[in-house]
Amino acid sequence: MIPQLTVASVSASVKFYTKRLGYIVEMSDPPTAPEFVQLVRGDSTLFLVSKSSREEASQLADLQANKVGVGMRLYLEVDDAKALHKELAAARVPILRALAYNEKEDYTEFSVVDPDGYEIGIFS
Repeated sequence: MIPQLTVASVSASVKFYTKRLGYIVEMSDPPTAPEFVQLVRGDSTLFLVSKSSREEASQLADLQANKVGVGMRLYLEVDDAKALHKELAAARVPILRALAYNEKEDYTEFSVVDPDGYEIGIFS
């Protein structure tokens, strides 16, 4: 399953996911001023689509009336959650949930918010 996120600004979201989370752009459509972008990071793929390009009439009104991102949390496994937390905090990326260690299940996690309010849970 590949998540596709509807975003207000494809360029702002691409900048966030590439600069802050290490994704690379694999495909943009159209190549200049894209309305759709495919991002990859290792085995992880993410699609971004502009809010203005949505075609489903039933969704257009909902997109206008509701904030995207609410209720959605994506998880990203990284090699070192502590190091990435430090890097993102220094870059003033909004930290939603503080860095915490789950002793019972032996993982460290925190979460950030992308430009559209999607929560990204990051763990290692």
